[in-house]
Amino acid sequence: MLNDSVIAWLKITLGVKSIELTPINGGANNLGIKVTSGNQSWFLKSFNTQSPNVKYKQQNEFLFSQEVYRNCLTATPKPIAINLEENVSLFAYIEGKKIENACNNAVQQAILFFQNINQREPSAHLNIASESPSTLAEFSHIITNRLKRLETVTIKSEQLNVDYHKALTLIRLRQEKLTSNLAQHWQKEQQRSVLSPSDFGFHNAIEASSGIYFIDFEYAGLDTPWKVFADFFSQPAVPVDLTFALEFLKLEQFRLLKENPEDTLKVFELTQLKWCLIMLNEFLPEVQARRAHSWNISCLNERQQKLQIAQLTQLKQCYDYFESIPNKISGLDKLLRD
Repeated sequence: MLNDSVIAWLKITLGVKSIELTPINGGANNLGIKVTSGNQSWFLKSFNTQSPNVKYKQQNEFLFSQEVYRNCLTATPKPIAINLEENVSLFAYIEGKKIENACNNAVQQAILFFQNINQREPSAHLNIASESPSTLAEFSHIITNRLKRLETVTIKSEQLNVDYHKALTLIRLRQEKLTSNLAQHWQKEQQRSVLSPSDFGFHNAIEASSGIYFIDFEYAGLDTPWKVFADFFSQPAVPVDLTFALEFLKLEQFRLLKENPEDTLKVFELTQLKWCLIMLNEFLPEVQARRAHSWNISCLNERQQKLQIAQLTQLKQCYDYFESIPNKISGLDKLLRD
């Protein structure tokens, strides 16, 4: 599971003579391992070396974790050490469980987390968040770029191939309709004025007895309020009810969104189209390699079967999510105008 040099590094870093390693299931891209010595435990994140820009993402996550921990203390596991040569990072271990429902208390903790990490000027060394649009028009460009990548995929199953490309066509047509007559200010530079985990949501959180801890900051950094809001209410793993949107819009950071409802609605719909495409990442070869690393399955047939099930599941979710978009847009429109 881990080579001897990583084990030696762990012992030296932790100042212990012996350790026990227990794989933690549930990661989609990287391998999580519980490290135990005596009555103490830590969390080791082993990054998939086949992932693009793996060292950048590893270092970005660690730097952002340090920034968040400095500002927020108990809202994220304490970052302890990083080993870029071995592609592993060490954090405090949080005993908890996955969050299945975004209840009122959970949303209030997410709002508090966002406020806390944005209570002072961010450190100069922090990077720009992944896919952070510099203009509103770039919300559409992100979809275009993702479509180009997904259109190159080769699928052996004829029916699966037809269903897959039909989904891409539906998304492209909706994107074209949304962006056929963009206002000129959509080309105006947007300020990346907030700190964001980027992939902000309860799918990247742990519920412990002391509260909710947010994790997984590989794509985090400086971001626009538009993207933070739209992503938080679009991510499908643990959906957040739109009735909570007004709680976010009360914050000063989101004032422009409340003052420009038409732009907010369009950005929100484009973001949901992006999430439709994210669901289809299972078809990309590089994502398949990351899944295999995180699953830690040695049997090739078992791995292939699990991958095929994942692809079929994600394609169905993509269709279901796409069909739900009009109701979400209508719901947000009502909230913004009431």
